[in-house]
Amino acid sequence: MKAISLYEFGGSEDLVRRIQKRFVKHFAGCGPVLDIGCGRGIFLELLASGGIEAVGLDHSPESIAACEARGFTVYRQEADEYLRKNPGRFGGIFCSHVIEHMGYDDAMAFLELCHTALRAGGKLALVTPNPEDITIIGEIFWLDPTHVRPYPMKLLMRMVEAVGFRVTMTDQYMGNWRMAGRRRLPGYLFRRLLLGRYFGRPNTMVLAQKAIPLKSS
Repeated sequence: MKAISLYEFGGSEDLVRRIQKRFVKHFAGCGPVLDIGCGRGIFLELLASGGIEAVGLDHSPESIAACEARGFTVYRQEADEYLRKNPGRFGGIFCSHVIEHMGYDDAMAFLELCHTALRAGGKLALVTPNPEDITIIGEIFWLDPTHVRPYPMKLLMRMVEAVGFRVTMTDQYMGNWRMAGRRRLPGYLFRRLLLGRYFGRPNTMVLAQKAIPLKSS
């Protein structure tokens, strides 16, 4: 049986690059940054362009090969195992479209390990499909057979706070209107007007920070 490609239902590299570029500024001065589920290495490329040291982590041979071909440092290992072995090593962790592949208990354990792997003041950026978006919950989320469950923003915020992070920013952001194509653009804009926040915002983002211990006087 022919396997489904990891990127069959994902956006083009150019589209992903335009979407992920917004996150680079949040990791300025945070190196090294760990990109969990680094995929084709697009965010690693963006970080490198910004002068930010980074390493990637993925369990897919296809992803590892793509990143190594670009000259990036990447490791093929399960995230929990890698995080457990690297306490306090990173100034930032970027985790895009990974947590929805986990059940709740596994996701909580994963977030605890992220907290442990960050140094004081380190930043965690989580990106996941937005289940409030009707196209996401109605179809797109379920195109990936490895997805386990969606994580609404309110739940994700509470989970992050429960393991010791402070949430500093949240967003439900648009992809790119060019995805609709010129012929479909009028219908896309009509649905945006009709459905408001329930259409055209396919991504949820939560940015959080690990506390910095107070200095004793």
